[in-house]
Amino acid sequence: MAKVKKILGSLVGVSALWLGGTAYISSNAQSYLDAYVKKTNALYESNGMQLSVENFEKGFFSSQAELLIDFTNPEMKKLVSKSLKLPLKFKYDIENGPLLFKNGLALGLSRISDRHKINDYLVDNSEFKKSLKNELILKSIIRVDFTKNAHFDASLSEIVIEADGETLKTAPLLLDGKMNLQSFKGDIDLKTEAMYFTHKDDFFKANNLAMHGEIREFYDNGFYLGDFKFDVGEINTKGLDLPFSFEKAQLSFDVDISKHKNETVNMDFKLEGNSGASKLPDAYAFLKKASLNYSLKGMKLDGLLAFQDFTKALQIKQADIVSRLISPTTGQMDMKVYGELEAMQDETKYGMIGLLPSILKKDSSAFDLAINLEDKANKKSTLALNIDYVGDIAFPKDAKEIEKTFQKELLNLLSLDMNVKLEKDYIANLPAQLQQELAGQLQMGAMLGIVKENNSSFSFEANLKPNMLKVNGEDRSSMLEMLDKSLSLGI
Repeated sequence: MAKVKKILGSLVGVSALWLGGTAYISSNAQSYLDAYVKKTNALYESNGMQLSVENFEKGFFSSQAELLIDFTNPEMKKLVSKSLKLPLKFKYDIENGPLLFKNGLALGLSRISDRHKINDYLVDNSEFKKSLKNELILKSIIRVDFTKNAHFDASLSEIVIEADGETLKTAPLLLDGKMNLQSFKGDIDLKTEAMYFTHKDDFFKANNLAMHGEIREFYDNGFYLGDFKFDVGEINTKGLDLPFSFEKAQLSFDVDISKHKNETVNMDFKLEGNSGASKLPDAYAFLKKASLNYSLKGMKLDGLLAFQDFTKALQIKQADIVSRLISPTTGQMDMKVYGELEAMQDETKYGMIGLLPSILKKDSSAFDLAINLEDKANKKSTLALNIDYVGDIAFPKDAKEIEKTFQKELLNLLSLDMNVKLEKDYIANLPAQLQQELAGQLQMGAMLGIVKENNSSFSFEANLKPNMLKVNGEDRSSMLEMLDKSLSLGI
């Protein structure tokens, strides 16, 4: 009997703990949701999109929430409302933890399992709904753990659109990832096996599309540190009024934004392509691989955050002006409003120039560029460029005066290293006409001492520092005075 009492006591204790945890979680579910909505709106504010909690019914074991998505930008709202019934209303059943029973036993703060018929959100007589040939189903399961990380899995069914003899089709989209509801840190993966567009005998096909994103730090104004990668495993095309066709081509794009201990930020961009068995125009038929890498390095974080605020405000203002550009009474362009749009060009230019001193850091800020081309015989052509900010002057506060200072002092603010190399075997594989044109330029450059030739390649090297210029290792500092005058005159 004593053992039974202990077991019953344990069960009562566990039950009390579970019920107490459930009561706490159910009472805080809405605050978690409100915090998520607030941060999401900060991210999409400049795009004119807004998320809101229309209704929340708190329960003990489960809660119900209704979320609305709408657009505050009139032009965007007008455009989207042609296809979607705005505002979009999504209803969710939220299972309260700590023990989760639906869709398998699990532990967590809450779990949302949902299924939406996207067709129900489409405007009945819209061109999009008329063209859609299947039912779109969006499924998602989101589990929030005890550290407020949302683990999500979602899928969108196959999409088939047919209109005017054209067909667009994508395989199911699969999404999974994790995101902290307070910090927005996390990662996401989105992929689909195939996407293709066809019109008669013409087509565009892409296989094994994948996107990976990671947010390492998120700021309230929408700026973030993280990594974004996009890959296409294979691209094939035919026709489509293009002067070339892709066959088994590959493409990848990568953006990485990182922060260092000294509160500076690097932005690294990388684009790579492989032509595979593609039939490119004659001028590029030799090309097999190409890569473009460029980086903005050592920029002050505070300056970048200010730049983010500036661009967001600019986007909101531009959206407002565009929404008023066409007069609702005459249907004609309002020239006074058009004048506002023109005035924004100077506002944008000088706004960005005015922020430069807050972004640049002496002996830290830099721009790097690297271009690598490889032909089908594995011969290469390369270009490398590095520009460092070495300035140590006090800039004026007025943006126009800052612009004048840059023009006047540019050669004292920057150091530059540039290296270009062309393998002779690479040149020999170029189209005949391009070889002839390039040969004349290289010969002239060699005569002037700008191009250096050896047994296997042609090259050009330049090194610029305040009061010093070298070209191919030879001192050409005498040219600086002429360059300085040209810059000061805006030539």
